[in-house]
This record gives sequence, structure tokens and C-alpha cells, in this order.
Amino acid sequence: MLNELIYNPLNVTLFFVLNFLNILVGNKIIIKLLKNNVENNETKLLIIQGILTSFAKLLQFNLYRIINIAIDLILYNKILKLKSEKLYLAIIFNLIITTISESIIIVDLNLILAGLTELAIKTIIYIIIRFSKLNIDFKETLNEKRKLKIDIISFISIFVIIFSKIKIMNDFNKISIYVYLLINLFIVAYLTVLVKCILLSLSKESAIEEIENLEGSNKRLQENYDDVRAFKHDFNNIIQGIGGYIVAKDFEGLEKMYKSISKECQQINNKQSINSEIINNPAILNLINNKIKLAEQSGVELRVQVYIDLNSLNVSSYDLCRMLGILLDNAIEASCGCDEKIITIKFLKDKFNNRNLIIIENPYKNYLIDVKKIYQKGFSSKKDKVSHGLGLWKVKQILKKNKNLQIYTSRGKLFKQQLEIY
Repeated sequence: MLNELIYNPLNVTLFFVLNFLNILVGNKIIIKLLKNNVENNETKLLIIQGILTSFAKLLQFNLYRIINIAIDLILYNKILKLKSEKLYLAIIFNLIITTISESIIIVDLNLILAGLTELAIKTIIYIIIRFSKLNIDFKETLNEKRKLKIDIISFISIFVIIFSKIKIMNDFNKISIYVYLLINLFIVAYLTVLVKCILLSLSKESAIEEIENLEGSNKRLQENYDDVRAFKHDFNNIIQGIGGYIVAKDFEGLEKMYKSISKECQQINNKQSINSEIINNPAILNLINNKIKLAEQSGVELRVQVYIDLNSLNVSSYDLCRMLGILLDNAIEASCGCDEKIITIKFLKDKFNNRNLIIIENPYKNYLIDVKKIYQKGFSSKKDKVSHGLGLWKVKQILKKNKNLQIYTSRGKLFKQQLEIY
């Protein structure tokens, strides 16, 4: 059958076309299910995957399943940027779809007819997923112990099933069709249960994180409430103090008191803006809360201004929190040695250029710092080069894998980091 295919140019062409189409539809299913934004990378994935898997089927027919899995693992990770749980879920979904297809193709079809049948089945599955708007959305945030457990179980399960399928196909003529279908049914059932277990673990982790965020928000709200009550309680005393300066015509003292009152009002207003209605992304809310506490411990004021829906940002919360954490840590550290220790972070929409902006401005002392070199690995203005110089380099690595992100750094009276999200 394989020789007939190789010596017939028309069949070879059909084989490659069908294989590419099967991969295209299969990837569409994965992307749709996992809500993955791949932009132009989908074409790149299709070309590389199509060429490699086609030759794998032609040259190593008995082992092509293992080769295909290895190719998918590498390409989904490198091109689609799928990590850990999403990566294994993509491979498991592929296995489920392939197993369903093979169960329907019971008779010993040649490669062309088998390819056509598989394409028809995948197309039907894609149409069902598309019109039912079925997708799986979750946060890629698991603790290391649970992540390792899921990775090990998923990896072992995938390859045990692959080797089992190879064994079944080699002994296909020795078993009945009913046994073959029963085995495939068991494989689909097992993989479905595995998917549910992974999603359950992710949901549990998300619920724990949500509870922690709510506890942090409640604590912050209580602190804000106490600050407002204290300010209201002291309001009469403040008015009397102002009156004393006016009667004495001590305008210098009045100016100092006004600045103190204005500063306290700004702090209260800033704290009141830190709530889940304004910062509606739990991960960012928790990060901002923690950075405000860190800033306060260093005698630095962190002001937050949010003018956009943070859940609409076209970037994963995981990557965004990593970048913001590094940028804010640097801003707090740079502000510590300055006279006016105020950091401002703004989340706003640039409608003219159709982009979202996150702008961090902070005072600094090192006016000679080279903004072109700060993203280099190991670059640091500190004497201890071993423990520093990796933060902004990590930010740059995250930017490289997200083509819709850019960052611009400038220095003037304030040090400014502008993160642009398209």
C-alpha cells in the first residue's frame, strides 16, 4: 500500500494535501478549545508540522504516532507558546480526536481514503465546537507540587496510550473489531477523565487564589474604612487648627498644614481606588496590594490610576503580573533614596493607536543610567552584579514571546516605563 502511494505522483500529492488539511483543522480545534491567540504563527505551525508529520507517516509508518506526539509537543510549545497544562491538554485533545477517527475508520482503508475520512470527522468536530462556542479557559497558575503531579501523570498517560495503540495496530488482524472498538472506547473515556481531573485541579487552584485575593481585598477595605473614620473623627480638630493659623495670620504654618492635609487626602483616595470594582483582575489586584505594602514599608507612596477594564488586556495575567512585579520592585527601590518618594502607575487606553498603556513613573537618582543597556542580562548599577541584573532581562524575554507587547523606557525629571499592549 505504501509502495503504491510512493510510485504514484497523484497519490503522493493527495496524501500531502490531506495531511496538511487534517493538521490545519486539528490545530483549529485546539486553538478554539484553548482560546489561544496565535496570530500569524498558525501558518508557521502548519507548514513545519505538515512537512514533518507527512514524512514521519511515509518513512516510519509503525512509529509515526510517537514521532507526531514529539513534534506536537515541541511545536505547540515553541510556536503556540503553550505551557505545561495547556500543552498536555492540547496533546490529549489530539489523541481523543484521533482515537474517535480511527474507531470510525474500522476497515483497512488506504492512506488517501483514511485521510479523507479523518478530515471529514475533524471538520464535523470543529463545526460543533465553533457553533456551540465550546472552549476551556483557565489561569495557568498552579503550585509547583500540583503542577509536577499533573505533568507526570499526563506525560506517562500519553505515551502509555501511544505504545498501546501501536501494539493494537500491529496486532489488528488478530483481534476482533468489537475488541478494537472497546479498547478505543476505554482510551477515549480515560483521556476524558484525565482532562476533567486536570481542569478540576486548575479550578481548585483558581478558587484558592480567589479566596486569598478576597481576604486581601477585605483587609484593605477595612484599613480604608478605618482611615476614613479616623480622618472624619479628626476633622473638627483640623478645622480648628486651620482657624488658628488664619487668626494668627501665620500663612507659612497654614501652607505646611495644607500640604499635610492634602497628602493624607491623596493617600486615602489612593487606597479607596484599590478595590475589585476598579481593579477587576484578581491577580493584578493582589499584586498591587502587595506592592503598596512593600512601598509603605520603604516610606514610598504608590499611586494607582485605572481607566480601563483590566480583563480586556490582550496578555495573560501570568505574564503581566511577572512584568509589573519586576517594574514596580525597581521603581520602589529607585525611589527610596529620593526626596519625593511618589510612584505613579496608570492603566489607560490610547484610542488613537488602538492600544492599552501601562505607565509607571518614579523618581530616581542615577541620572546617568543608560536606558539602552538596562535590559541586557547581568546589567546592573549596583555593585553586587551576581544577585541583580536579571529582572528587566526577564521582562525582555516575556516581550519576545508576546508579539503584541512593547516597552519604552525614558528618563527626565521622572524615570518612565511605558508598557504597550496591542
